[in-house]
Amino acid sequence: MSGENNENTKQVKVSRKTLYIVAAVFVVAAAIGAAAFGGVFGDLTGPAEVAENGEVVARVNGEEVTRAEFETVLEQEKMQYEMQGMDLESEEMSDMLGELQQHVLNNYFVIPILLEQKAEEKGIEISEEEIEDRYQDYVAQFGGEEQLKEQMAAVDVTRDELDQDIIRELTIQNYIEQYLEEYLEENPEERIDKESIELSDEEIEHQYQQLQEQYARLKEMIEEDDPDLPREQLEIQLLQVEEQYGEVLEEENFEEIKPVLEEEMIEERAARKKQEKEQSILMAHIEELQEESEIETYF
Repeated sequence: MSGENNENTKQVKVSRKTLYIVAAVFVVAAAIGAAAFGGVFGDLTGPAEVAENGEVVARVNGEEVTRAEFETVLEQEKMQYEMQGMDLESEEMSDMLGELQQHVLNNYFVIPILLEQKAEEKGIEISEEEIEDRYQDYVAQFGGEEQLKEQMAAVDVTRDELDQDIIRELTIQNYIEQYLEEYLEENPEERIDKESIELSDEEIEHQYQQLQEQYARLKEMIEEDDPDLPREQLEIQLLQVEEQYGEVLEEENFEEIKPVLEEEMIEERAARKKQEKEQSILMAHIEELQEESEIETYF
């Protein structure tokens, strides 16, 4: 590879070190989740051979994925299954292990690399302010900076390395947002808006009854104060329901509250359909990138 490609590979290797520290580090995860363990990525396996030095598991347009970084992430994923009592090393689970290996390679390496490469073509850059804002998000997620630093220290990751991972995450996120915006500008008929959502009276009333029942049940479970029930989680759920549907829950006359609840439901359904549409668009784009790219894998 050229010197420029080598430098790009070096930067990716640094950022990948933190893949298993921060949950849901890639916004692309939601979009590619439906394709995990096969699907459109099932044909990516390539030639069944081992790289000459045994240290490379894939090349994506010349960019290498090392066996060490691949196995680091794979082991983290395997641990999640082992915690559920699965033995992926057993003969019965051998097929699933192969699917898990492909899932890790595709979703943690191949696809992010393809998206990063496109982002580089677009000249996408991340500012220091954006990096700091994301870092503070992680601080909040881990319950404070000290707790985050403890997790980083436990897996031998520095702030500089985490910043590289943040740059990678935001680069992919910004590229996806830019691609979707441009795609929908060119294909406005595929946009999802609230005006396209229609609800029947039956659907609205059914939702109203469900909310009332859920709310009553949550309050009942909290009042019971059963030590086997996660009281704190129940209280959080109750608060969330009250914050979103407080006006609905206080009104016992369905006809009075129907317009308010209908608007809430339309907002939710439009948001869900928008997410589904964006995932579909992104999946198609990823397929296109794979088809036009040179991808070699070695297991």
